[in-house]
Amino acid sequence: MLKLSAAVLYVGATRYGGPAILAQMKRKFVDDRGWLSEKDFMDALSLAQILPGASGVSLMGYIGHKLRRPWGGILAPACYALPATVLMLGASWAYFRYQAIKVVQSLFAGLGVLVVALLIYATFKLGQSVLKQSAASKYRGVLIASLAFLGLCFGHLNGIVLNVGAGLLGLVFYSVTGRSGHHDGPTEPIAPAAPKCVASRRSYVPLLAAVAVVLGMTCFPRTRHLFATFFGIGTLAFGGGFAAIPLIQSTVVDHLHWLSLAQFRDGIALGQVTPGPVFITATFIGYKVIGVAGALIATVAIFMPSLAALIALSEVHNAIRNLQPVQAIIRGILAGFIGMLEAVTLQFAVTSLVAWQAWLICCGFLTLVGYFKKDVLWAIAGTAVISPLLFR
Repeated sequence: MLKLSAAVLYVGATRYGGPAILAQMKRKFVDDRGWLSEKDFMDALSLAQILPGASGVSLMGYIGHKLRRPWGGILAPACYALPATVLMLGASWAYFRYQAIKVVQSLFAGLGVLVVALLIYATFKLGQSVLKQSAASKYRGVLIASLAFLGLCFGHLNGIVLNVGAGLLGLVFYSVTGRSGHHDGPTEPIAPAAPKCVASRRSYVPLLAAVAVVLGMTCFPRTRHLFATFFGIGTLAFGGGFAAIPLIQSTVVDHLHWLSLAQFRDGIALGQVTPGPVFITATFIGYKVIGVAGALIATVAIFMPSLAALIALSEVHNAIRNLQPVQAIIRGILAGFIGMLEAVTLQFAVTSLVAWQAWLICCGFLTLVGYFKKDVLWAIAGTAVISPLLFR
């Protein structure tokens, strides 16, 4: 267990580069350590991709569960998220304590523009992937995305409501009409079934421990509301990463007013300079609401649904993955996320792209990452260096 924890901590502490971390996991656990076969790893990865939440955290939960069940399924994702959580806690404390200092304001003015550029880039890349279908299906996806955009921008509807509505439209457009996702484009190879989990008396110990943790987090009305909010976000956040930003923003900024749009933008920026997934922004928001306890509750709550679902559904992976209604609903949700992401990008752009310095950083990022294909870390480091010089 110690070797597994050390390996997971290392991967979690060096988790930069978005999807590139998945390749790093494969190299660490399949190629270097030989703890998993490539077949097992790809099976877990394919299941994690169709579940909500951060695929990296879910994948680590599956790996831990397979190698050191039952405790591995809890300790592995916890160790994986620990470095990012600790760093985000420290960054959140520093942000809310020193945000009035001029140099800090200059730094986050630049990082806020960087978030806009990241969202523009993410919208373009995700849109290419989600709407990459036949002409008829693309029109359906564009219609769902447009309705989600209008619902968030002008209707000010809750992101969870839009999410459910997009899923229902996907069911109608792609399933009831007989046009399911895997018929419109190139088919993916079906991953082999995941190994069955053998139940034992010892397997109930971590389950009881998890139940005890949840009960402890929901003892008080305020913590119960915080836990329920992020648990709901984690349950519906299909597409991972930037696709979850509109859902989080609609819930915690527009409807609950736990923080301002500028603070939410800065929280995303902090998430980009720490080695964690975009979902680690939950730590920042939880800290703002209740402090350290809130940060931990929000972090656990947003990751819990996907972890539980991945372990529970691993035995019926193929059946779930290839069910036409399931694929149709997920496609609808992802198309809705594109529209919501466009709405959030527009809102951030209106407040951030107000000076020539902001346009310079935004265009520089898109050129560096989009045209020259450089790593996002170079853009983050460059923005952190030049922002105090530009925004005086």
